[in-house]
Amino acid sequence: MPGLMKHFLRSPQVWLAALTLLAVALLSAPLTFSASMQEKVKKPDISQKDNGKVPTEKELNKNRKSAEKLKTPEVKLAPADAIVEVAIIAYGGRKQLEIARASAQEGGTIRLATDQGELTGDYLMRSMRREKSWQDLLRVDLQLSPPDSDKNGPSPAQVKYVIGFNGASVWSAQNNQYVTPRPDADMAFRAQLTHEYMALLRYREDGSKLEMVGPETVVGVDTTVIDMTNPNGEKTRFWLSTKTYRILHAEYQLKVSEDQPPTKYRISYYYSPFKVVQNTLVPSRRVMTQDGKFVQEISVANIIYSAKLDPEIFQHLQEQ
Repeated sequence: MPGLMKHFLRSPQVWLAALTLLAVALLSAPLTFSASMQEKVKKPDISQKDNGKVPTEKELNKNRKSAEKLKTPEVKLAPADAIVEVAIIAYGGRKQLEIARASAQEGGTIRLATDQGELTGDYLMRSMRREKSWQDLLRVDLQLSPPDSDKNGPSPAQVKYVIGFNGASVWSAQNNQYVTPRPDADMAFRAQLTHEYMALLRYREDGSKLEMVGPETVVGVDTTVIDMTNPNGEKTRFWLSTKTYRILHAEYQLKVSEDQPPTKYRISYYYSPFKVVQNTLVPSRRVMTQDGKFVQEISVANIIYSAKLDPEIFQHLQEQ
């Protein structure tokens, strides 16, 4: 086994760096699925199946025309706002999103890219909604298998990694031992709250400002490009399909320190297989790149909205 690989497998610091990127991956790391691990991780008890429906293309176009014509003394929607309001309807509507996503649990598989090879495993994400997106409680549990570089030797031990945001700070643990997250992992994990697609759908509640950039064709798909700036000054660029109003891509930059250039993250959302849970549309797969290079892919298999969650799980380690 190469010396670098041996160092990777037995060094907690190196593992932590890869894993924090992985959790960070939920919005800024690499992910892929591993069916072989599915029996090794406790699965959420799925009590809700995909159900309901979301508006059709015809209904969305009708809503867009109504939004564009909305000109009252109290309310006058700018072009970018009008498009995002229709997108909110496409995902199930503002009220339904608020109710269904008040507490959420998603289970699936993840694939991460590292210098030493690919990590695969299972992931479990749980969240609870608060008044503003950046205040939401968030926890991600990962169980990963390191690269199997020595087929003749024993299989490397799996690693259990947890990272969470308790409303004030980010904390993490590896194999049931608390560890201090690196600054870049801390920043990347928080970015999930303010740069993911749900942040755009909550722009009004957050007090974020929208700006129309213009049309753009991406891989043959006509899109509308919109920039969002939240009250904290954080910017995200979104690409929305002009046909379905679904959010196809999100792009943002993170700058860890003044002596380093910013890192550009791009998340692409995929909706096949089609998933509608509690009358809200859910991306079934998310792929992230970092400065143009693949870092993470997440595939969602099991979803529970309006989940019964103990707030304590966002504060510290405890049994699921």
